[in-house]
Amino acid sequence: MERLRRRTDLHRVFEEGRRLHSSWAVLQARPRTTDEQVPGGPRLAVITGRRFRDAVQRTRARRLVRETCRVVLGRDQAPWDLILIAQPEVLSVPFAERVRMLSALLQRAGVLGE
Repeated sequence: MERLRRRTDLHRVFEEGRRLHSSWAVLQARPRTTDEQVPGGPRLAVITGRRFRDAVQRTRARRLVRETCRVVLGRDQAPWDLILIAQPEVLSVPFAERVRMLSALLQRAGVLGE
């Protein structure tokens, strides 16, 4: 899984992507087309806002969300651009629950098969 870094790619996901909510994150998901010159597989950006108490919590939240995505997505997935906007509640959710909720979000978005 690669990171989604370019500002234009992020804007494209925000404008064209599908938005889904959970108790600890908001998912923006957009399938990539074949004419985009990007390697296959999902690309991910994790965003944490100022609602977190301090920079240490924001960084910890990003690490937790990325690790959860690595477990759920793997490498052999369809080409999607994903943005996860983490909420402060992510710090108190156990790992197994994060995996379950992220899997459900990605299934609803169509990223994961049934």
